[in-house]
Amino acid sequence: MSEKLSLKHAMGQLIMAGFEGTRLPIPLLGALTKGEIGGVILFARNFESREQIQALIEEIHDIESPYPIWVAVDQEGGKVQRIGEKYGSAAIPAALDIAQTTPENAYAIARANAEDLKSLGFDLNFAPVLDIHTNPDNPIIATRAFGTTPEQVISFALPTMRGLMDGGIIPCGKHFPGHGDTSTDSHTDLPLVDHTIDRLRDIEFKPFKAAIDAGIPMIMSAHIVMRGLGERFPSTLSPKIMQGILRDELGFEGVIVSDDLEMDAIIDNYSTQKAVLLGLRAGLDMFLVCRSQYLWLPLCKQIVEHAKSDPSLEARIYESARRVLKLKNIEI
Repeated sequence: MSEKLSLKHAMGQLIMAGFEGTRLPIPLLGALTKGEIGGVILFARNFESREQIQALIEEIHDIESPYPIWVAVDQEGGKVQRIGEKYGSAAIPAALDIAQTTPENAYAIARANAEDLKSLGFDLNFAPVLDIHTNPDNPIIATRAFGTTPEQVISFALPTMRGLMDGGIIPCGKHFPGHGDTSTDSHTDLPLVDHTIDRLRDIEFKPFKAAIDAGIPMIMSAHIVMRGLGERFPSTLSPKIMQGILRDELGFEGVIVSDDLEMDAIIDNYSTQKAVLLGLRAGLDMFLVCRSQYLWLPLCKQIVEHAKSDPSLEARIYESARRVLKLKNIEI
């Protein structure tokens, strides 16, 4: 494999970058053209009209890169909807409101959402949320969850997943191992969870296992410390949780992507380089770098330099690149 895919290109496939403004920055355009970045994530800061969104994504997809470039978005519905009525898209209800209807309606809403995203050119939607709203004081999940029990979440998240896939969009379940019972927001702090493994298996893991069994291709990690499992690392950086539980116990063989590495739960405790190194060893395949549009540039070079003298790290990079490219329908 290494003869067909350079280490630099392999590492690039593992990075999805954000940027400021409504046009691609020249350095990012160059990296995408060389196949040194695997995709971009777009936010409201990148939009000014529906026509501009379509033109921007078309420009990205028209880049003559050696590997397909993903364009991703967070389009859950409710308070997490980057493209709404302002840009000609239908308003999507919050997950908890959708769960007051029927699974068939959840499918129809997701299918329409996917078709709208596809018409704009998107490839990947970081949805559905598989967390369970078990803590009324949770400041970040709340109505983003489909319910307060595993069964309710499964009943509505799985049709949402299928609707996205049937509409031509790659779905991503989040946030493993479960962000629903935290009392702090990982955007601004590092949440601590004291649940035992038995509690997690009975509650938090169930929607993720159901989605895995139903064929979900991508799962996003949570920046939360599972203190009840004796962890000191955030789950994103934990081999016990990412490899030991998500892969080995729950049987997930798809792409594991980090939540944004620039959230305070990570950057207050780790450099981005350290987070990627730990994340790779934990079993992650892709990393979101959403805010600092040039952070990915030295980051990729630094990780590649580490891997040149560390065969196990090099092997992990290639393993993850193979998973990402397989989901892009490229066999290496």
